[in-house]
Amino acid sequence: MKRIFLIISTFLMFSGALKAQSDDKLFPYPQPPEDMTNLYERCNFLVYKFWDQCDIKSAFSTRAKLNSAFGDWLAFMPYASADTVYMAIDNFHKSFRKSGEHSYEIAKMAENWLYSDSATYRSDELYSIFVDAAVANKKIPADKRRYFEAQKKILDNSSVGKIVPDIELTKADGSKTSFFADSSSYTIVFIYENDCLDCTFARVRLSADMVLNQLNDAGIVRVVSLYAGEPDAAFSTAVTAFPESWINVASPETADYFDMRLKPAIYYLDNEHKIVGKELSVDNILNAFGKLIK
Repeated sequence: MKRIFLIISTFLMFSGALKAQSDDKLFPYPQPPEDMTNLYERCNFLVYKFWDQCDIKSAFSTRAKLNSAFGDWLAFMPYASADTVYMAIDNFHKSFRKSGEHSYEIAKMAENWLYSDSATYRSDELYSIFVDAAVANKKIPADKRRYFEAQKKILDNSSVGKIVPDIELTKADGSKTSFFADSSSYTIVFIYENDCLDCTFARVRLSADMVLNQLNDAGIVRVVSLYAGEPDAAFSTAVTAFPESWINVASPETADYFDMRLKPAIYYLDNEHKIVGKELSVDNILNAFGKLIK
């Protein structure tokens, strides 16, 4: 119900903006037909027709206004159909993809709106479309493409719905294991770095929770604490603070495969090692498993 009210409120605000467009707008935004009263259809219309009245080549000369319009466009994508969104983005890319400079600028713009630490609309799914386009566009210089290739690697391995990479993991005793070495009904992957205060607070709360300990001891929940770094002296020191019943490992490849914008990075996997939740808080985890055991 709250989401419905949010959609309606957003729509009403944007509708008002459409009727009161000023000279500050880069171009006139599309107006859905008056007989199109269904919110879903109107959002599809706005997303697909958004750039029809924009001279995209000249738009790059006013980057601030282009960035603002780009953000307005993205705001309606969560309420439009996936097919409409994909077609709209593809059409948008066709208008400038022959310019490596413009393609790079749009990819960076998408990063700021969708993926950066301060992103207004955090969405791996949407951002992946722009990253894939940047990686495939040979007009973008190779050194700049490599930046997006690194992001694509992370998105392809750590987005919801993906299977975690079966990278080699090193235990404190030097022995090797991997994510696929064993499994359970649920797996929590707790990714941390050295000298991370938030990671320490989260670890203390998780390791002290009686419910999580009970589920872990029963083999229902597997907890993997993953040190993002070499299995060196710092890891050997850090791992002494973690419960021995957890699978305490390290991998220098962690940051190459996992989204670590939030620290600690907490992932929730199903019994097939598929990511079903990410960017979870400790409260999310404890509340979910507290309900499971009742």
